[in-house]
Amino acid sequence: MRRLTAVAAMVLMAGCGSDVSTSSKAVSQLLENPATARYTNVRVTPEGNVCGQVKSKDASGNFGGFQSYVALKTADGFKAILDKDGNNAEVQAACGPSLRPAPVVAGSGTAAGWEVQIVQGSNMGALSDMTSRLVEHGFMASIAQRDGVTQVYLGPFADKAEADAKRAELMASQGIESVVVAHQAVPAQ
Repeated sequence: MRRLTAVAAMVLMAGCGSDVSTSSKAVSQLLENPATARYTNVRVTPEGNVCGQVKSKDASGNFGGFQSYVALKTADGFKAILDKDGNNAEVQAACGPSLRPAPVVAGSGTAAGWEVQIVQGSNMGALSDMTSRLVEHGFMASIAQRDGVTQVYLGPFADKAEADAKRAELMASQGIESVVVAHQAVPAQ
């Protein structure tokens, strides 16, 4: 199944034309071992920028975790930016509002603690697929309906550092975009 998914991704990337291919070359130049680059969640924005996640091997031959990136379309190709810690404002701005933390709405029942919200967007796929993927890899996900939007989150966690660590683990092992926000208690039904 994984082999079929990898083949489908390669066919899809080949069919996207030269923008995805050219942008991946720009991103690879920023990596320690470009020949080992592995891409996931690649998408082209309406502005022509290419967003996604990438991981590669280091000098000792070990794969690092996934990092978000953006390849900004320029007149003469692409300018790539890696988001090593998940907080690069330029990457977040170029890849769309789905990468920004959701605001806590007054009166929404904010409780103590922090949560890791899975980013809503075209990469999320079916809700059941996302939650199954998370559980399959040891992440206990919760689902909540908040302000008419179904959200998938991990937590709550007692402190922000714990939530940040879980977010980093999620990105490194699965390449799943997420943000750390104040925990919102699920409103009573």
